[in-house]
Amino acid sequence: MRLAGKVLIAAAAVVVSGLAFMTPANAATHHTLVVHPGQSIQKAVDAAAAGDTVVVKSGSYRQSVTIQKDRLTLRADGPVTITPPAVLGGCSAPGEEMGICVIPADINPDTGAYTNRVRNVTVTGFHVKGFQGIGVFGYGTDHLRISHVRAENNTVYGIVNFDGRFTTISDNAASGSDEAGLYVGDAPDAHSVVRDNRSWNNALGILVRHTHRVTVIDNTVTGNCLGVYLLDDTQPGGSGDHVVRDNTVNANNKSCPGFPDEGVPPFSGAGIVLEGSQHNLIVDNEVNANRGTTALSGGIVFRTAGNGKGASFNNVRDNELHGNRPADIVRDATSVGNRFADNECRTSVPKGLCHH
Repeated sequence: MRLAGKVLIAAAAVVVSGLAFMTPANAATHHTLVVHPGQSIQKAVDAAAAGDTVVVKSGSYRQSVTIQKDRLTLRADGPVTITPPAVLGGCSAPGEEMGICVIPADINPDTGAYTNRVRNVTVTGFHVKGFQGIGVFGYGTDHLRISHVRAENNTVYGIVNFDGRFTTISDNAASGSDEAGLYVGDAPDAHSVVRDNRSWNNALGILVRHTHRVTVIDNTVTGNCLGVYLLDDTQPGGSGDHVVRDNTVNANNKSCPGFPDEGVPPFSGAGIVLEGSQHNLIVDNEVNANRGTTALSGGIVFRTAGNGKGASFNNVRDNELHGNRPADIVRDATSVGNRFADNECRTSVPKGLCHH
């Protein structure tokens, strides 16, 4: 399990070092560049200036696209499908293919370090499928917006943002990834929003890892091995201060073999899981029929991280939980100081955590 993303970032950096990106002079007027089937999306992105819009017309494109310019909008006009090119290029490497990549212009090809974030990029409307790495990949971003993207059968992740801040991932659909459909992480304070998405048939529906201040709201997460995962992976900084509100997290009952290299055992039947994550608000969610017999199974689950830190000091209220097994709420002994109020459920471990 490549939760840290270091392999992916390094792969992106190495290949990007070989690209020749144009940097047009700033224009007083923003322009729209139009791409038709058979033309290169990347060439249009390279020719665009900051503030321009690249519009991609309906059709199928076997391409990978990299954006390293501020205030650029990449927008699909009608049904646009992006699949892996015959020859890898852009932000890709063997086994780590990327569909659409948003990364800083001054990224260090050896370390992935950068000085200036790429800012105010919008990606909207694409169907990105079949990449061996990631469908849409953001790294080192500021105010990245990803919307109305269908990320399908991308092997590692569907849509991700590593080390980004003020990201909005909204109105997307992600399925068929071996790890997470949607991911935000690896930022001290992400201040990001994951909103109105659908995520299904992945190992993890939504993963929020090694970061703080992410709002997960109004998403539908079903048919994964685990629905919503707030994870402290034991790196410095931890995880917490998130809001998980008004989500539907039902029947995440696929079986996954786990990720032994990250110390994650097999898992299935897991709704909302807090592993070592603290000071979160979990409110007004519908969490039903998540059923399994693994260490992560249950409706809302509080689990101790590998560094011994419990999922503690969380506020859990006004959730509706029904038919989850082994229980609607599961809390281990190390996860202390949690507040439970007005949760409509019947079963908990230990007993007494449900309102009804």
